[in-house]
Amino acid sequence: MRKTVRKQHGDSVKYVTYVLWLIGYSEGTIAKALCLRRKQVAGMISRSEYSRRSAMSDHDRSEKLKELQRVRFEDGVPLDGGMLDRVHFQVIPAARSALSAPLRRRM
Repeated sequence: MRKTVRKQHGDSVKYVTYVLWLIGYSEGTIAKALCLRRKQVAGMISRSEYSRRSAMSDHDRSEKLKELQRVRFEDGVPLDGGMLDRVHFQVIPAARSALSAPLRRRM
């Protein structure tokens, strides 16, 4: 019988997932950026406080994004390992999410 070891995602992966989700990227795009499966990203998002992005206004999302930006650096080292250095912490308005540029160009 095969034993499965359940491994939880680290803080850096969760942090990047939450930031990109609040900015307005889709689960699939986030999964590609982090080399994860879409289902793994969906699971992290569904268990977070940011799961109901569609119910949030753009202003609410930008406030939560500012909170995450404030806690990004811990002892001078970024939680994301520098992955979000070239990503702007600005919310893509809900109406424009589908028209945004691909994330791959920014990372």
